[in-house]
Amino acid sequence: MSNKAKRNLALAMVILSLVLYVGIFIKKIFLGGNIDWWMWLSPVCCFIVFLGCYRNFSQAVKEDEKYGPIK
Repeated sequence: MSNKAKRNLALAMVILSLVLYVGIFIKKIFLGGNIDWWMWLSPVCCFIVFLGCYRNFSQAVKEDEKYGPIK
């Protein structure tokens, strides 16, 4: 898997974690109910991890464009 594909996958996962967080927020407001603490924390943790992965692979793509891919 190339660095560009990994970067795009990490971006998709960042967007998915944001959608999940918004979904939990909407469920809390409109449908009510009790949301456990881990349901609030898990999308935030996933967002931080995948944002770090996105940054890492973005830097790798820049280096690939500058120096060529490592074989």
